[in-house]
Amino acid sequence: MTQQHGAIALSHETSRILSLPVVFTAEAWQQAVHLDGAEPDDITDRLSNALKAAYQAALSAPATNLVTFGLHRLPPDGDPNSPLWLDLQVSHDDAPQLTQLLIALKKPSQPLAA
Repeated sequence: MTQQHGAIALSHETSRILSLPVVFTAEAWQQAVHLDGAEPDDITDRLSNALKAAYQAALSAPATNLVTFGLHRLPPDGDPNSPLWLDLQVSHDDAPQLTQLLIALKKPSQPLAA
């Protein structure tokens, strides 16, 4: 089933993702958004880039509850000579207690049980 929003038809999954509040874990916020001594515009840019990437990842696979993505980032100390790749994940679930779009650092892969 789709919902019509202006000229865009959204699936139930897509519409649900767009309606969820967004939450960053403290670690993801520290790595993806926070920048020591930054101006508000710098934080706004980092936040908007992280949100855009998270929404793009989540909306690329709306039926999948956990999607990984990443960003090129300056480290929290702002050193332009040491940019880093930051692995993140965005998750959402249909469970009533998990009504949020959660942005977190990507968890390391678990080894397969023998």
